[in-house]
Amino acid sequence: MIRARKRQTRMPAEKVFSFSHQAMGTFFEVFIAGQPENYGREAARAFFREVDRLEDFFSRFDDRSEISRINRLKPGEILPVGLETHESLKLSFQLMVETGGAFNINFRAIKNWSEAAGGGRASGRKKSDGIQSEIKPLLPEVKKLRKETTATLSQTPSLALRQKPGVSLIPGSARTDKSSKLEAYLEFFPLELMEQGGGYLVLRLDVPGAGLDLDLGAIGKGLALEKAASLFSDWEIGDFLVNAGRSTVYARGAKPWPVAVGGGFDFFKPGKIHLLNRALSGSGHEVKGEHIFDPRHRQDRSRHLAVWVSHPSPAVADGLSTAFMVMSLNEIRRYCTDRPEVWTLVLSRDKKSHLFNQMGFYEPGG
Repeated sequence: MIRARKRQTRMPAEKVFSFSHQAMGTFFEVFIAGQPENYGREAARAFFREVDRLEDFFSRFDDRSEISRINRLKPGEILPVGLETHESLKLSFQLMVETGGAFNINFRAIKNWSEAAGGGRASGRKKSDGIQSEIKPLLPEVKKLRKETTATLSQTPSLALRQKPGVSLIPGSARTDKSSKLEAYLEFFPLELMEQGGGYLVLRLDVPGAGLDLDLGAIGKGLALEKAASLFSDWEIGDFLVNAGRSTVYARGAKPWPVAVGGGFDFFKPGKIHLLNRALSGSGHEVKGEHIFDPRHRQDRSRHLAVWVSHPSPAVADGLSTAFMVMSLNEIRRYCTDRPEVWTLVLSRDKKSHLFNQMGFYEPGG
């Protein structure tokens, strides 16, 4: 669980206004400091319009969305897509490579294949669209807009894409260095990303036995936060906190925004992290029980009770919080050691807490 706390660094006379909007099956919230209420409201409306626009690209439940259209592609078919969809697939691919397949937005197809083959420990029940985490800004000037709500994030793990000759999916990469590794993932993600003439294309590859059922839930909301929040620069607003479903938050400003971390467990007292130009995302199953699919072992069981990840990018924080749920502590440790910008708190199944990169300005619960 993620909960925001009273912002101690604020001057008493400084107002913080909050606004909310329903999108992507949950609530998005905006908290703006140091601006007139009417001005903040108009800026929040622009933020929410952008979230709605992005939902048209990302929703797997809307037959008109680009993700749904990609899922319906037949082998050999090509679909032009927008920049937003291209970037989300590209980021998903990068996280797949970095996490060794623990992150996969095609996990539904992998799970269905595993069940049909009778392998793994995947159950036949429908997978939940995500985890439950929440955040509520604890600011002296702001009343709660509603009772605590819960929202879901897909427990997406891996992704595999194939490079086209001359096209690099990872900045700075060379096809000769990556092609052999990418081939191993084609069974689990039979797509190829292409960029031609300033446009973006997705090709469905003909890979025997490979299914396709993309779900951007674990990255889509974080990416929506990141894209929509970038609009605030046009409004000359630089001090704000936004959240998607109270499970991923993103804060910017001259002063940190305190957020409570780790609620929902009787054996663990919530701590506090001060977010400054960073995002925080949480994954877990303390409310709904086991519902996170591990694509590498093809089973409905995560390694940990909960994970919180802070990163400058909301989309990356979203994706990593999901991937870390099915990665071992040693794998998480190695990942964070190589990337000091990643702050992580893990609650393992033996009811122990593990901090990696010290979680920034994290204050353990008292």
